[in-house]
Amino acid sequence: MIFQKCFRKSVTALVLCLLLVPFSRYISPLTTIDGDQVYLAYLPVSLMIAMVFIYGRAAIVPLIISSAMTFALFLHMSFVALVAFVFCLIIPIVICSLITRYYLGARWRHGLTDKGMGTRIFWMGFVAPFSIKLLMYLAGHYIQFPAKVAAYFGDNSLMFMVVDFQNLIAASLIFTYLFYYPLRMLLNPNYARAFWRRCIMRDFVGPRRFYSFTWMLCLAVLLIVLCSSWGVLQVSGYLVPVIFVLFTLGIRHFGPRLMGLLWAISAWLLLTYNDGFLYGVNTEFALSFILSVFISFSVCMLYMTMMFKSNEWMKRLYHSQAMTDPLTQLPNLRALEQHVQSYPEGTLCCLRLSNLEFLSRHYGMMMRIHCKRRVTSQITPLLQEGEQVFQLPGSELLIFLRGQHTDARLEHIVELLNSKKIKWHNTMLEIEYGASYSVIDNSLEELHRTLGQLSYLSDQASESMRVLSLNTRVEYVSGETTERVLLLQRIQQALNEEDPVVLYSQPIVNEAGKGYHEILSRIIFNNELITPDKFIPVIAEFNLSTRFDMLILKKLVNFLYLHPSDSECSRFSVNLMPLTLMQKDIAQKIVALFAQFQVPTSSVIIEVTEEQAFSNSETSMQNIMLLRDNGFKIAIDDFGTGYANYERLKRLQADIIKIDGCFIKDITTDALDPLIVKSICDMARAKQLIVVAEYVETEGQRALLHELGVHYLQGYLIGKPEPLTAQNFVG
Repeated sequence: MIFQKCFRKSVTALVLCLLLVPFSRYISPLTTIDGDQVYLAYLPVSLMIAMVFIYGRAAIVPLIISSAMTFALFLHMSFVALVAFVFCLIIPIVICSLITRYYLGARWRHGLTDKGMGTRIFWMGFVAPFSIKLLMYLAGHYIQFPAKVAAYFGDNSLMFMVVDFQNLIAASLIFTYLFYYPLRMLLNPNYARAFWRRCIMRDFVGPRRFYSFTWMLCLAVLLIVLCSSWGVLQVSGYLVPVIFVLFTLGIRHFGPRLMGLLWAISAWLLLTYNDGFLYGVNTEFALSFILSVFISFSVCMLYMTMMFKSNEWMKRLYHSQAMTDPLTQLPNLRALEQHVQSYPEGTLCCLRLSNLEFLSRHYGMMMRIHCKRRVTSQITPLLQEGEQVFQLPGSELLIFLRGQHTDARLEHIVELLNSKKIKWHNTMLEIEYGASYSVIDNSLEELHRTLGQLSYLSDQASESMRVLSLNTRVEYVSGETTERVLLLQRIQQALNEEDPVVLYSQPIVNEAGKGYHEILSRIIFNNELITPDKFIPVIAEFNLSTRFDMLILKKLVNFLYLHPSDSECSRFSVNLMPLTLMQKDIAQKIVALFAQFQVPTSSVIIEVTEEQAFSNSETSMQNIMLLRDNGFKIAIDDFGTGYANYERLKRLQADIIKIDGCFIKDITTDALDPLIVKSICDMARAKQLIVVAEYVETEGQRALLHELGVHYLQGYLIGKPEPLTAQNFVG
């Protein structure tokens, strides 16, 4: 069987060699210098090396036979001269192949542009041509060759020898690909399809195709110009370097195989149709320099393509590692973000292994990893195209589902998992599962909020090993959903629809009855009023504060736009939650919102908590300062509750301080509260700050506060919060 296979290969190689050796000799580019013809690239050498790469030792006998027949037919040599010529060409290639195999191993003929390329370049691209030329000169010294080929065996000038040696190097380095890739594709249709798919189609479809077609068009135009026999000095003198620049640009875009083949074709066209390309080059010195440039660029291009390919491989490897959890080997949150961008419409499910944390304390971390892998392997067969399982830290997994009936599919998955046990070191573990899900879009900001909400909801679901829905419509919420989850549903619906969020205002006035209003908010859901003490903690817990605050500001700016005022005084104050100020670009967004509606920033006071005003968070402080620099007045809310000290008060950058209500409620009965308020007012006077007192409910409080130096008062005595309308608003 092995003999038949070798015989078949040898016969195929012989047929190819009989056809291609004469053909390669015929298409070898020539030029005339001082009346003598010289090869610019002797392509039979390229064919021989390519055949050895394809067939290995099975190509040696066919090469000997075909070379002998070709040279005997065209050169009319004596038998001794013919044997010497064939020996000089083939033996160095065979010996260098054996040496290359010794260094690279049994697969030395595979992946010419991959590992071991430098060894192949040295032995097959330089040592083999040098050995061929050395043997030819030795043979010419002892054997008489016909005048037609005598110059190649030593009967020539020194520069002719240099050019002749360079043509063999060019044939080995550049033009081996001209025969290797077409022959492999001809002999193996699978290789042809793989070459087309991996080396051509990937660059000519999708976003890469414009660059690819443009590059190919430039190459075609440049080759037409350079290969035309116009005899213009500018063509040979100035346009030739452009082709090297063009191929250098192509290296970063195309693969090494396609680049090697395109460069071989381009070099053959340039050297074959060289009337325009070599115009003005009529000396061996200039021709030698041109061939040196071709050879040097070929080596550089081969190494650059290999390095770029290696870099691309490393980038793909690093990208894969960045998208994969190192312990479970499951896609992580970064992978989820990319997946959501690829599939904008889908349902995100959070699967909680509720007792995994408890079990991992007993069995160790590897048990946790093993369980997550086993659960993933059980879920994967149930997934469709575009669906995937993602790793979450802790005791949860994320499942991205597409299509309809998500709730039924997820319930089936949970029931299936709850009915199975996981084996760990001869112990059968019973894992308890619960899940939650929500329809998502491709908004990454919304995605991270949804993850926190789903985590909370899945924890609730795991208590009954059920599936709960985090949906924007209340009628789809399970009847067993807890009150907190139901409240979260209502808040989400309110934020999506915007109308349920209603603005209220409460007056803040001075002793003369003048002042501004603080904006408060309520959620009215199905005629039910939800107060801030209920919804604000949920908003903060589920990271909805930025979205909520921006909605409040949007409604307020719209009101100010519809009800402008000639007064330059502040008309309203708005409280921003701490997490809102932690967003890097929130100040720019607020300023842009006011600019969009052409509402002056001086009409609104931004209230921040004492914690934020004296925070060590660089982001919060930058946002506060940016808002102040753009015309907003800054008020410090809940002043005096613990974050202020004299050092911080000394460097305080604000306009208003609001004394916390805990110092106001008992100010008429507690002897210490007036002293605290008085000290705050004295400090504010020194810093030229306005002081506001909250929770003012009695006439005695009002009189005492004005006496102590408080500028503005706020509370039920002054006015209760009322809906913000044009009728009840007093500017």
